[in-house]
Amino acid sequence: MFTRILLAGAMLLASTAANAVSYRATFSGGAENPSNQSDATGTGTLRVIGDSIFVNITYSGLGSGLADGHIHCCTAPTGNAGVAIGFSGLPLGTTSGTIRRTLDLTQTGVFRSAFVTGSGPNGSGTIDLARQRLFAELDAGNVYFNLHTTNFPGGEIRGNLGVVPEPATWAMLVVGFGLVGSAVRRRNTAFA
Repeated sequence: MFTRILLAGAMLLASTAANAVSYRATFSGGAENPSNQSDATGTGTLRVIGDSIFVNITYSGLGSGLADGHIHCCTAPTGNAGVAIGFSGLPLGTTSGTIRRTLDLTQTGVFRSAFVTGSGPNGSGTIDLARQRLFAELDAGNVYFNLHTTNFPGGEIRGNLGVVPEPATWAMLVVGFGLVGSAVRRRNTAFA
């Protein structure tokens, strides 16, 4: 009976984990291309649930005021890419702060038009193709956050996004190992 309860819990956690993926970035001037000597730092997370993304960025120590912020796609971590999604309503002029956004990637205007058209053959991209492209490139590690300032209009600090295992994934592993251990223990008891 206990094994069945554990299995049911693992299945519930698996269904939750299958619907959410998180990515994390650590910002620095050294991650910019070309790199710079900014002392500013920051961290950011991007969580995908269904067709929406939840962005949470914290930054501090910018050498001049925040001028813009974006999600860039699609290039290897050392390359430069175009803007996929821009952030509106930023706390412009600040040197420290937080950016939080919930974006429905099915809505017109979330993606930059160049990213949308570039997501299909011969410039025939759609919002659906742009969303699929962004998700695939996130999984490949080819997406980054970039914060632009007055002193560094090309970007003062940047954070390349990498996938983070969900807590439900870790829980499934623990439950799975527990089930295997339980089965081995029962087998050993049966032989004794």
